Amino acid sequence: MKRRIEVAILSAATGLILLSYAGESHAQSILAIGPDAEVTEDGLHRIDPSIMDAAWVKPDMDLSRYTRIFFMPAVTQFREIVERQYSARTIQHATEFPVSETAQTRLRELFGEVFYEIIEDVESYELTDELGREVLMVRGFLTDVISGVPPDIPGSAVNIVRWAWEANVVLELRDSMSGEVLARTVERLRLDGPMDATFVWVLTPRAIRSWSSLLALRLDELSDLYTSGSRLL
Repeated sequence: MKRRIEVAILSAATGLILLSYAGESHAQSILAIGPDAEVTEDGLHRIDPSIMDAAWVKPDMDLSRYTRIFFMPAVTQFREIVERQYSARTIQHATEFPVSETAQTRLRELFGEVFYEIIEDVESYELTDELGREVLMVRGFLTDVISGVPPDIPGSAVNIVRWAWEANVVLELRDSMSGEVLARTVERLRLDGPMDATFVWVLTPRAIRSWSSLLALRLDELSDLYTSGSRLL
């Protein structure tokens, strides 16, 4: 599975419009400096990529006071691709395809269910359905989702696809009392082939589980970095 970080094309829904940032002298060494130093429009500073790849946090974030997590409904957003009429000839040259309403609904439901199951098993925090001072809100996103699976075209011989899905896989943490965004991680992931197009939906749940598990791992990594006694000063 290919993992590519493409910050420039992140969905605006994730709030990752990056600006240049020249870190101040008192900034924690956990934050990136120099050409890797970035800050998002909502005030998140990039963590040093050698410590954690593609992660942005509030500079004064401290996760040690959070003991429980509140699951926010997962979000899946699709890239808008102009509908067109394909022929057996033109479909050979297309690189990405629109996702049907049925497939969009199916993928949204799958990600929502699987990500909840994965977060429910996180041992670092207790899952709660109430908000409070010690509660961290956790949300997963799939944004800018695209498909490499062509529609069925009469006369087309396309039955093997190079890849099935590609998306920005995003974890977002918020304080449950203020709603303030505390941290965000972003990775561009793809379900790679080659594969028979008829097996895409057999392989998709495995990919969604892998992506959801990665988000849970990012939650654990942020917790390890930003709890008392483990912050890098």
